[in-house]
Amino acid sequence: MKKKSCHLFFLMLVFICYSLAPSVYAGETGWTEKKLGKVSVRATNAAAKKNWPRAIKYGEQMLEASTVLDRPGDARYINFLKNLNRYYDKAGRLIEVGSRVKKGYSLAKEYLGLTHSTTMMSRTLYYKFVISQKDYYSAILLVLENIDIAEKNTNESYKLLHYLKQLYSLYGVTGQLELEEKTILKYLTKNEQIYGTYDDDKNYTKTIWVLAQNYCRQRKLDKFKDIIIKHKLQFKCILPKP
Repeated sequence: MKKKSCHLFFLMLVFICYSLAPSVYAGETGWTEKKLGKVSVRATNAAAKKNWPRAIKYGEQMLEASTVLDRPGDARYINFLKNLNRYYDKAGRLIEVGSRVKKGYSLAKEYLGLTHSTTMMSRTLYYKFVISQKDYYSAILLVLENIDIAEKNTNESYKLLHYLKQLYSLYGVTGQLELEEKTILKYLTKNEQIYGTYDDDKNYTKTIWVLAQNYCRQRKLDKFKDIIIKHKLQFKCILPKP
């Protein structure tokens, strides 16, 4: 009888430990799927109301939970990371999470692909960050990715124009004048295909001015003279002495 009671006590102990195991685990990590779901809803609601400090608060909890429950390559984790980075951006605090913005884009690019919506948003956030840091060479690589995607999609002609303008501006800032010239000419060709050639169009005229300055800086004086005459620009090329 005593032996039977011992066995019964042991079985009850095992049952109690087993039934408590999930709760103990949740207590150690602080996170379950149910709790994550509630926090995710709070973050979404705060973002909908543009309450960015509150969205960040719950977004941080959301990412912490996903770190426990998911793997870094899981789509849910990458999406939560993107959302949280976007909350920081909306709050004007993107610079505070630069390393995480870079991580978010790297993970999205690796696991979700270049054209996934999460990757596109993550790339935009990373572009904003590197521009804020004046890391123009990293920005160029991101714009080149956008151009490659837009060129493969016939419905993104207007986006392509936008990206080409970004690219030639970045080449100009970094002093890569031959690449700037090449990109400006590509931009003008694409612009003419969409809108035609209008010297009274502000964007078109501004780009012609940039091209004239480029020819001047490269000392391509014949091309500079041709574009000045053709577009009747009041602009002189004054070069520093060699």
